[in-house]
Amino acid sequence: MKAIMLPLTRESDTSFLSTIAANLAIRFSATITGLFIRRDPKHAMPLLGEGLTAEMIQEMCDATEREGLKYAGEANKLFSDAMNQQAVVSDETAPGPKALWRTIAGDVADHVGRCARTADFAVCERPQGKNSAQADIFNDLVFRSGRSVLMVPNSHEGPILDNVLVAWNGRAECARAVGAALPLLKKARKVTLLQIGELAEELPTLDDIARYLDAHGIACEKMLEAKPEGSVGETVHARAKAVGADTIVIGAFSTARWRELILGGVTRHLIESSELPIYMSH
Repeated sequence: MKAIMLPLTRESDTSFLSTIAANLAIRFSATITGLFIRRDPKHAMPLLGEGLTAEMIQEMCDATEREGLKYAGEANKLFSDAMNQQAVVSDETAPGPKALWRTIAGDVADHVGRCARTADFAVCERPQGKNSAQADIFNDLVFRSGRSVLMVPNSHEGPILDNVLVAWNGRAECARAVGAALPLLKKARKVTLLQIGELAEELPTLDDIARYLDAHGIACEKMLEAKPEGSVGETVHARAKAVGADTIVIGAFSTARWRELILGGVTRHLIESSELPIYMSH
């Protein structure tokens, strides 16, 4: 893992996320790219209404521009402070962990998913409501980047990706998440594989994924639960806490997304309720 994306907006908990990113940069000798998305003044024009002169419209656009640059500057300082505290340098030619900064004007959906396609994975915080900027970032990363996402609750303290629980269900999304996480799992101190209930006969089993990890030199403990206690999501989280895991690896939205959104589901439950960081792929 050598390239990690950290998308941010004015609503992001920039200091917290930058500290997480700096620690990841150190651990994996990676380059962290902080990507700040500020509001494009042109996008405000349809909201300005009629009856305004060209001069008034220009003044409003200029004010939006100044405000966006102000928030970008504040976020850049918090990002730089976190990197400096961990000795993560901003020199792109230097060896070892590095930090880069970009500011782009536009909407989250214009940039986040596309920019994350050239990262190994992206880091974001838990969405704060369905219509928040954090939710926009999370959704764009999961559904448009083609890359994995590490979602971190902003209440989390302590290690990440050191003691990992993989919630295995044999589906393609879960296989993609495990495959993408291989470099992370190799560095983990402990890996636990969890399967809840019996899988369909045609799906790879807990033993199958254990053999796959073993072929990559990753030792793991297997945990088979005959049936969930409560919902599957609740059981995954409870077992992760029981084994002292600091991160959960899952396949995101294995069922149709509309069904997940309406009926809930494992992914939705963990996104909304997990106290632990979640590494996921769709």
